[in-house]
Amino acid sequence: MKKIVFIALLASCFSFAQDEIKHKRVFNDKNTISLGFSNSEPNAFELSGENKHLLKNFLGYNHSRILKLGYGKTVVSLVGQNYTGTGIILSSGSRTYLKKESWNDFYYQNSFEFGYIRFSETNFTGTYKYISFFNPEVGYKWQVTKELSIDPSMGCLWKIEFRGTEDVDNRSFSSLVPRVGIRVGYSF
Repeated sequence: MKKIVFIALLASCFSFAQDEIKHKRVFNDKNTISLGFSNSEPNAFELSGENKHLLKNFLGYNHSRILKLGYGKTVVSLVGQNYTGTGIILSSGSRTYLKKESWNDFYYQNSFEFGYIRFSETNFTGTYKYISFFNPEVGYKWQVTKELSIDPSMGCLWKIEFRGTEDVDNRSFSSLVPRVGIRVGYSF
């Protein structure tokens, strides 16, 4: 009789332990895909992805990798006329949440960014390119439902500009610009 009770207790312990491990693994493997808008120079409509790390950073906070692909648009005013340029913006970096054990609270992030904007109007043509190593943002990720999140953020962008081509003169652009954005995401 003692052996049967011992085996039953042992079996129940293993079954509960397995359920706990599966539950934690599913929670930690979440990713988020977001659509958003960033108001800056250049403005960007962006598709971004967030991949959560299983390990915490050295202070014990959750962090994740961020990858963004954006459609950039900017307007240059010269001699009373406005010229519009469009192009692509690529960004990759990391995000750290400021509340331990949380994936949806205040965060800060920094990323490497590359921008390529092409002007192709009749009186104004050329390209404007930049890279940025200093692109800090702070924001708040609000988890509306289990899958849906809203993510407002603000920060700045310090650009290292390449020499413009054709009619594009880098004096028309600012190297340090503020940035405000919002994203709506789907977690899976």
